[in-house]
Amino acid sequence: MIGDGVNDSPALSAADVGIAICDGAEMAREIADITIAGDNLEELVTLKRLSNALVKRIHGNYRQIVGFNTGLILCGIGGVMQPATSALLHNTSTLAISV
Repeated sequence: MIGDGVNDSPALSAADVGIAICDGAEMAREIADITIAGDNLEELVTLKRLSNALVKRIHGNYRQIVGFNTGLILCGIGGVMQPATSALLHNTSTLAISV
């Protein structure tokens, strides 16, 4: 729901995602989940693209860390490396991918 006035406030609070225009009523801005600066609704497209890129990055990082940690577990089980080394690499890789 997109709104900018006091009369939009109930709909903004009931909506899954409430979007208010910055120039609108203060009550609408407080209730809304997102407030857009300015009155250009094309910013929603930019926000959606940024959101999609962020989700794509999170999924990629998750796949990468799960794959790497699976490899470390297999190396530890197979005796290729010491379990302590595998645990250290696991923690280091998790911290590195989080940054």
